[in-house]
Amino acid sequence: MNSPRFLHYFLWLLAIDVLFTGIDALIHYTVEALEVYSYPIPSFLLSISSDPLFWYAIGKFVATLIFGSILFYFVKKGKTNFTRTLILTLPIIILMEIRYIISGDYTTQWHIYNTIMHFVVLLLSSWIVFWKTKLFD
Repeated sequence: MNSPRFLHYFLWLLAIDVLFTGIDALIHYTVEALEVYSYPIPSFLLSISSDPLFWYAIGKFVATLIFGSILFYFVKKGKTNFTRTLILTLPIIILMEIRYIISGDYTTQWHIYNTIMHFVVLLLSSWIVFWKTKLFD
């Protein structure tokens, strides 16, 4: 197995993150049950946008990039692309969902739907990128 360097992995992580965040934002925008109506926006950033979905997407993008970077060592140790995808997906989704639960802004049903949707979207985004790029082959 050819182990990629961090920079190569990071560039493909950016692609995964763009897919994940873009699809996620589209779903949150179009599916009423997953509407993002609350997100902590610092007052000095309100002049940029007061839309909670915008800041939710920014936060998700940055968090996925940070957590995905930290997980590089573990992801590259996976034996198959599916295992690598799970190693990348599960910690990110769990940590993000814990943050949303702690906020107390959303219902239990929203958290269940959100967790499932995030898991599926990030899993598919990362699996497709790992498979198509042959990053770990």
